[in-house]
Amino acid sequence: MNINRYIPTEYRQNLSKYKYSGVDDSLLSKYVLGPYWTKLVTFFPISMAPNTITGLGLLCVVFNLLTMFYFAPDMTGVCPSWAYYSFGVGLFVYQSLDAIDGKQARRTGTSGPLGELFDHGCDALNTSLEVILAANAMQLGHSWWTVLSHFLTLSNFYLSTWEEYHTGTLYLSAFSGPVEGILMIVVLYLVTGFAGPQLWLQTIRSTFGLSSDFLPFIPDIQLNHFLVAFGAIGFIGNIATAFQHVIKARKDKGLPVASALVGVTPFAAMSLVAYFWLNASPQIVHQHLVPWILYIGLSFGYTVGLMITAHVTHQPFPLFNISFVPLLFGAFNSNLPAIGLDRLFGSHIEDIYLWSCLAFSAAAYAHFAINVVNDLCDYFDIWCFTIKHPKKAE
Repeated sequence: MNINRYIPTEYRQNLSKYKYSGVDDSLLSKYVLGPYWTKLVTFFPISMAPNTITGLGLLCVVFNLLTMFYFAPDMTGVCPSWAYYSFGVGLFVYQSLDAIDGKQARRTGTSGPLGELFDHGCDALNTSLEVILAANAMQLGHSWWTVLSHFLTLSNFYLSTWEEYHTGTLYLSAFSGPVEGILMIVVLYLVTGFAGPQLWLQTIRSTFGLSSDFLPFIPDIQLNHFLVAFGAIGFIGNIATAFQHVIKARKDKGLPVASALVGVTPFAAMSLVAYFWLNASPQIVHQHLVPWILYIGLSFGYTVGLMITAHVTHQPFPLFNISFVPLLFGAFNSNLPAIGLDRLFGSHIEDIYLWSCLAFSAAAYAHFAINVVNDLCDYFDIWCFTIKHPKKAE
């Protein structure tokens, strides 16, 4: 009897109906990275499970993060040049292994929803880890610019997952985050290793030797702030594309559009709640961004995991989950003075509460991951990190 709260019994049989669908319009993928990935996968033994390859890629990023914490525990210090080079190598290795896990699944005859869930789960976690690494490399530090970069990164990922749920297809545009976006960050790390992180603190005009008379309408902002602003412009384009795909898919299926658009409100609402908390508790922004990003990142991973699970099992779109509760309470407590009431606990206790939120989100995510992975392994009679039935290999 299945008692998994994440995959109710009535939806479990839909796992057998799942089939991956993806569209990649990137010319870089087609003509450069694609042939490289096709060759790379042949270096891995046919006995290696695809999820093991994905996990190894994520471990490279975790190693990068531990390296940064060693030299810059609060994210604001400067790491040695070789560390930033390693950040670039680690992210490129992650992208490469993340790209070939599907190819390995087809080689070994192990394609299925477990790979989809594991792949997206690692991508969701990597998103927040890279924000910490990039914030250190660009010297964004404990600032609202780092908060904004985290919001933009998570927003793009949420939109992509929401889009895939309603269209049944993962779309990668001609310029997408998983391909060109990651390579841009790789280059950013390599440039940081060569020129030092102080480079990103220079203004646009001073960097390129431009006078104030040349293109006066361009604001003379720091390079790191410009890159975040550039990401915000790209985010606007991603919103339009995702909405276009979802609206078309719903109309083609004869389904109402409004009910699908409701799916963006949970992330938008929780982002607003997060802003209210940070705005009322500025010490989090200026002193405790690392636990904040990790907490939000794990909560986001949990949320995206529920969305992907709903997608592969044809469950209703999840509009609310338990990971939202600590965020709501934190924002409520910090904003009590705005309505003339005292906080339930002050700033010192709030710092402890933030770390408690991180522990809670880690426990919730672990509970979700273990239960769903075990349930899928039981349903398909497979193992997660090793191939149980090698006879299926081609």
